[in-house]
Amino acid sequence: MPTAEPLGRSLLPLPDESLPGFVLRLSYRINQSPARLMEVTGLTTARRNGVFSTVGLLTEIPEPSRQTFAHTTRLPIEAVTQLGLNGLRGRYPLPSTTTDIAAGGMQALNTPWFLTPATRYCPECLAGDGTPIQEAFGGAWRRAWRLPVVFACTKHRRLLEHRCPECDQLVHDRRPGRHGLLPAMGVILHPAQCRQVLNLRNGRADDTCCGTRLDCPRLRRSAGSELVALQDKVLGLLEFDGPASTLSVGHLTEPVSYFADLQAVTMLVTLTWPALRHMSPSEETATSIDEHVTILLRRAADRSAKTPSVKPRTMFGPPPADAAARAALTYIADRILLSGNAETVREYLRPLLPATTSRAGKTAWAQRLLRSQIPLSIGMRAACEPLLRGFAKAGGSWARRAASVRPQRWGPEHIPAFLPKSWYERHFEAPAGINPMFTRRTAALKLVQMVAGGSLGEAAEYLGIGAGHDTELHNGRIYAGAHRVHVSVKQQPDPLRFETALTALAAELDEPATPLVNYQSRRRALETWFIDNGTWNDLILRLPADHRSQPEPELTDRKRQLASIYVWVQLTNGEHLFAPQPIRATQPPEIQQAWKRQLTSSWHHMHSRRSGPYYITLKAELDSLATTLAHTIDCRAEHHPKPIAG
Repeated sequence: MPTAEPLGRSLLPLPDESLPGFVLRLSYRINQSPARLMEVTGLTTARRNGVFSTVGLLTEIPEPSRQTFAHTTRLPIEAVTQLGLNGLRGRYPLPSTTTDIAAGGMQALNTPWFLTPATRYCPECLAGDGTPIQEAFGGAWRRAWRLPVVFACTKHRRLLEHRCPECDQLVHDRRPGRHGLLPAMGVILHPAQCRQVLNLRNGRADDTCCGTRLDCPRLRRSAGSELVALQDKVLGLLEFDGPASTLSVGHLTEPVSYFADLQAVTMLVTLTWPALRHMSPSEETATSIDEHVTILLRRAADRSAKTPSVKPRTMFGPPPADAAARAALTYIADRILLSGNAETVREYLRPLLPATTSRAGKTAWAQRLLRSQIPLSIGMRAACEPLLRGFAKAGGSWARRAASVRPQRWGPEHIPAFLPKSWYERHFEAPAGINPMFTRRTAALKLVQMVAGGSLGEAAEYLGIGAGHDTELHNGRIYAGAHRVHVSVKQQPDPLRFETALTALAAELDEPATPLVNYQSRRRALETWFIDNGTWNDLILRLPADHRSQPEPELTDRKRQLASIYVWVQLTNGEHLFAPQPIRATQPPEIQQAWKRQLTSSWHHMHSRRSGPYYITLKAELDSLATTLAHTIDCRAEHHPKPIAG
């Protein structure tokens, strides 16, 4: 419980005010330094070399410090919570804590691109709204000014500033080697004064700060109508009660995924600048990006000075502090995200990446996307997947892969082991010289990989065509078939056509009008199923009379097994080669081998146009049985169905 005494005087936070801004205003009001204020309110720990907090406070005040801070400043806990960026969680991709970052592979809180190390500001907003309290202590240092995606003040229709007009230093920039919330924590200044330290003694600041008032507008950079409209959209999406979704890569997506998409494209545009320079809203903003990239290249050159053979290249660094550069990058990225569906967006990204998926997947940009686990939208993932990933190689520790799509309606359970003919004809085209059977089988495997991750072998196991079957079937028909498709598609005029078809089908399955079937529940329910003798004998009686008297083996157990396979195929949309054969399994080894040799010829004869009325009637009876059985299994699907007895 808090033990510190409440302050004699306090302030109410202003709308969208950040914790650093509130600390500056309150410290000025009570004539105490920010360092002292933060110490007495429980936000810092005294150390030999000074008092400083962590950047994590920009997101939220942890417990029990939050309770102490609320108690000493006489604020309700809700008002204290609103001082942090944590209120944007769910709308903006912010990692939670250092522990969460390490566990999830996310970027650190103050790592570039998701949070700025300094702040931008609007001089007119800092000057206040004319009320007595803001006349005395200034307007709010806004939380949103710490976000890279905020570059303009829509109220005053101007680009934000980022430097002091006098000393030309970044505003509220933290000094190298220190982790304080603000510079010059021991100095009392008006909240709108520049706190840049001008003199250092033994690495520590003295009382000499710039002190220039930042709330006195000088040179004013106007924001054009396009940039103001874009900033309005961004700020609206950041609001707690803002729109629940927005368009990105052809899909309505949550704000957090839109911002993740925006940051991903922004990083790629920066890394490959000036490839898309022509998309900048103005020459002025394009020049700002030129200057930012030049700085990044200079830093890269300094890092590689010890290894001259390494060519300097643009690397990840802090986002541009200049609002003009960030405005242009955000504008370009937003235009790309709104340009159309995944295929259209992919055409924007394709020239920015190496030509092959193996090389593109190894780029710093691709690795950042894969390792940071930022919540890209389904459309963005569909756009990137064909560019960054090839087929997973069979075997080897690197064969595993992460899921590349996060569909809203479907999962791996809705994928049959053999792509339905209607799906195949709508989206795919068999590569020259490749049997469509291989393409349909490989497409089903790839769909499972896209949504569930893992290796090709794991996808095969899930679909029931894995190593549990004959080695010849497993190796020759799964991996070899996928390899043939892989090699062939790379030799086509459009080597990404197969992957494009997969993403298009994935998007179709997510449409509300697309019917879905839980094929996995059907496969499990039929693992040991077969047509029992009673059902088979009743069915035989309904066949044409002149065929009921035909000699064996027409109606033997071998034919009952073939009929059971037919029903299994109708329900699971699998291949007859991978159907379970429990009747055959009870036969002596020599009989099993004979049935195995006869299966393919019997199957083709059953589907031949010249099969005659016997097979026509038999298949009609089996279709009726399959319809009844499907209804029974599907009704049980939500109750974890068990295999159905024969």
